[in-house]
Amino acid sequence: MCDKVCPSGRNGGIHPDAVIYAIIDSSSDLSILHTDAWRCLMCHRCSMNCPKKIDVAGAIRMIRYGSASSGGSPGRFRKASDTLTAEGRAFPVNGYVNQKRKELGLKAIEEDGTSVREMNIIMSRTGFRNE
Repeated sequence: MCDKVCPSGRNGGIHPDAVIYAIIDSSSDLSILHTDAWRCLMCHRCSMNCPKKIDVAGAIRMIRYGSASSGGSPGRFRKASDTLTAEGRAFPVNGYVNQKRKELGLKAIEEDGTSVREMNIIMSRTGFRNE
């Protein structure tokens, strides 16, 4: 059931059932999961549709955590994390972003340091900085 609802699995990414089988099979090489786990969209459809009520997305999240802890996260995720830490958001604010916002009728994003201060509080209280 989980593979049928998984957008990643349908498009050549990670297959939720393969993750569970690999975890259950003690002879499996789990190192491949450290790469494939980053192909998951984290939509949680697999967990919501699992007839056995297995939290597949939670297992993939833990695999990602282990991969990231050992320096195995893809560069795009590290870059987003660095931007989040430095700017208080997952994307940089620059002239291009504000021009596109203007074209869409949105206010420009003004940098006053509030986002960074608030993000630092969140990261401190959740332990993000310690990981």
